[in-house]
Amino acid sequence: MIEPLTDRFSDPVQGRIRDISLSGVYVEMPTEAVAKYTRLRLSVGTGEGNTGPTRNWQCYVVRTTDDGVGCMFDDSDPGNIDGLLEILRDLSVRRSRGPG
Repeated sequence: MIEPLTDRFSDPVQGRIRDISLSGVYVEMPTEAVAKYTRLRLSVGTGEGNTGPTRNWQCYVVRTTDDGVGCMFDDSDPGNIDGLLEILRDLSVRRSRGPG
């Protein structure tokens, strides 16, 4: 879920992470009301039906496209960085196993 931290749009929207790194993320999402430097809160869970933890990050938009936004993380909480590393490790393991 993506929540605004400004008044540019008021309702949370759903998005899909397409690329992620320690410094930022690209999210496919509606971009009509999003401009550069819009502050957002990303809530990332493990997917539908899973009971894993939900992680939250604050970020700001550094790029917009027709399909989504590129965001830079704006959060120095070490616990949130640990959560990001955990997600990146899980993705790496899934990719190495292949489909199935």
